[in-house]
Amino acid sequence: MSCASPATWETLVAYWAGELDATEEDTLEAHLMGCDSCTTESARIASVTETLRAMIPPVVTRARVDHLRAKGLRMREDVLAPGDSREVIFPSNLDLLILRLGGLDLSGATKVGFEMRVHGTTQVLVTVPDVPFERAEGAVLLVCQQHYAALPPHVDAELRVRVADGSERVARYTIDHRFA
Repeated sequence: MSCASPATWETLVAYWAGELDATEEDTLEAHLMGCDSCTTESARIASVTETLRAMIPPVVTRARVDHLRAKGLRMREDVLAPGDSREVIFPSNLDLLILRLGGLDLSGATKVGFEMRVHGTTQVLVTVPDVPFERAEGAVLLVCQQHYAALPPHVDAELRVRVADGSERVARYTIDHRFA
């Protein structure tokens, strides 16, 4: 059965993103109660929206790590210093491996950029020009997840720390992931 006045895709996305005002939300919810086709489309968009909300970005804040731990995710933290080249074991009983890319003076940092390349090549896997960083810890928290096992395991991570005067410091780490 089709709808005579279907809710637009944009409206449904705004609904699931929490961007509708109260009147728009009430009107849409009343429509969804009586319209199977719009309810089906809404459920499809909700599934995509919730999947995106659940995704964990490659670099997170300490508050996000604490939140994930409180939700029951099993995780371990390893600390790497600039210049480190290390094998990092990701056991099968963990949900997340947090790599604390530390040894940085972030007291005057205005911006930190992150890039990950396949070790020894120029092949870029991830570039994030402005990542969250933990000023007090002097670290950036890199999150490794089990599904990363499909990526090349031996990577070079680079942090570019920009300070107020415009100068930049670079820290490099070499990580050889091993998934159990």
